[in-house]
Parts: sequence; structure tokens; C-alpha cells
Amino acid sequence: MKEIICFIDDSPFEHGLVKNVIAPCAPDMQFIQAYTFAEAQEMLKGRDPSLFLLDLWGQDERVKDPYIMPEQNIKDIASRLPSLDQVYEGIEDLGFNDYLRRIFTIVDGWRKIFEEVCSRIGQNRKYGLNNLMLVRRHYPETPAVIYTRKSLIGDAIAVFNANADGIFIKPTGSNDEDTIRLTREFAPQLIRELKRIIFRKRAILTIQKGWLAFE
Repeated sequence: MKEIICFIDDSPFEHGLVKNVIAPCAPDMQFIQAYTFAEAQEMLKGRDPSLFLLDLWGQDERVKDPYIMPEQNIKDIASRLPSLDQVYEGIEDLGFNDYLRRIFTIVDGWRKIFEEVCSRIGQNRKYGLNNLMLVRRHYPETPAVIYTRKSLIGDAIAVFNANADGIFIKPTGSNDEDTIRLTREFAPQLIRELKRIIFRKRAILTIQKGWLAFE
């Protein structure tokens, strides 16, 4: 019997990648694809999947008036970030850690800009964390893995605090075609990792049940 992988994501493009690129790499797996947890439950028809593969970022319906941040606003914020000239000023007297700290100041500044842009359009991790919470409530013995493209360090902390069994970053190219190519290259590795997580979870449950029986 095929392993059932239940994929929940709010993006038609991502569903296309799973159906046309990832699933063909796993003929021994059946992929059930849904946009919401309720839809996934309906499609499962009472079956327990082998693993949930969950997108993280999605539209927050509580944000009533989402809008795109004006370009000039982003330029104004970015203009206050350190420049590369500032990073390399006096570089010959810097240690590696100081050099990396200067570089990270720029990276962290753009992270904050990204978070601000996402908050204005109503995109955040609540979509995925809510689905993960529902998986834990209704399928407590089924592993759940986050599969995301836009995650930041705060997302990783939130995901593991919510007891996810793993997190994988979706390959991202310079355009859709490049993303498809990179996903095709990554797909065999992703499938191997999902199988490893399924096996590990089953092994842990078997050991736990053995201990309970012994007691």
C-alpha cells in the first residue's frame, strides 16, 4: 500500500509543483493535495496519512485591508541601511567576526523590511501554524513537516515550538521556470527525507507503545 502524503498549501503554483514535479519522483507515494485543513480531511475520507507536508506562510484573513507597500517607502527604509562602502571601510583592520557582523546588519535590515511588507499585505505564518495545530489535534501520531519558501529564523523557532517534525525550504529560482528546474533537482532529496521522517516517527511510536505494554 502506498504511503499517503497530505500536502496543504494556499498557492496553485505550489500545488502544480507537487503534482507535476515532486510526485512523479515518488511512485510509491500517493499525494493528496488541499488548500485548507478542512478540505484535506474531506479528501482523506477517514484515512490516516503517513505524513502532512504543510506550507507555512499564507494570507491572514484577519487583515481586512491588505495593500502593497509603496516603492518609495521601501527605498526610504533601505537608504538607512549600511552601504557596502561602509561594510568594507577599514576592512584590513577587521577580524572575520566584525566583517560578518557588518554584512549581517544589511541582511537583518532587509529581513525587517520583508516582514513589514508581509504584514501590510496580510501574509504571515499563522496559516501554517494553524494547520499544524489542527494536525496535532486530529492526527497526533502522524508526522507533520513544514515546506516553505519565505521562512525566516523566527518562523523556524515558531515551527519547532509547535512540535513540527521538520522544516524544508522550497527551492527558489529567478523566475517560475528556474524554480521548476530547482524543484526537480531537489525532489529526490525531499522524498528521501520524508521517508526518513515517516520511518523515524513509526519507530519512536513502536518503542513508546512497547514501553507502555511493559509497564
